[in-house]
Amino acid sequence: MGNLFEPGKFVDDITGGDETLESIMTEVKGALNLAEYPTASVVCDGTEQTIYSMEDADYPFYFGGGFIDFTGANFGGGEDTTLSVYIKVDGTNYRILYTETFLASALPSPAVVPFPRDANTNIQPKGFYSKQDVKVTIQQAAEGAGFNTLPYRIIDAERSL
Repeated sequence: MGNLFEPGKFVDDITGGDETLESIMTEVKGALNLAEYPTASVVCDGTEQTIYSMEDADYPFYFGGGFIDFTGANFGGGEDTTLSVYIKVDGTNYRILYTETFLASALPSPAVVPFPRDANTNIQPKGFYSKQDVKVTIQQAAEGAGFNTLPYRIIDAERSL
């Protein structure tokens, strides 16, 4: 039968058709929808707002986290900002997987912050795979000079249908 893993060899016994390893790998790569959502922004209003949600995924997906940009934010008036990542662990209720509050008195440096990130190193850890629902929320306290508009990006990947 030969080496099935040799480039250009047919793998009829595996797929039941005239496929090569190259054509199979092309199909596998095409089945993944690697997404980096376009830059968006959120106008904070004092409530907890969902900025990302993956619900009822048919296939496991990869959540790679995101970045939020505090550049130009008004940090003189006490607008503490909390980012939270939730996962639905029992099919009904969300539980906090990560939460971090950025204090108005301590503008992050650099101003573009990855999340979720390790509390000790401030480095974004590797993402995670899940088939459970995941959501990311933001909430900003309304004190002093008012709310901020904050740009963000979210990175994930899911198998396309």
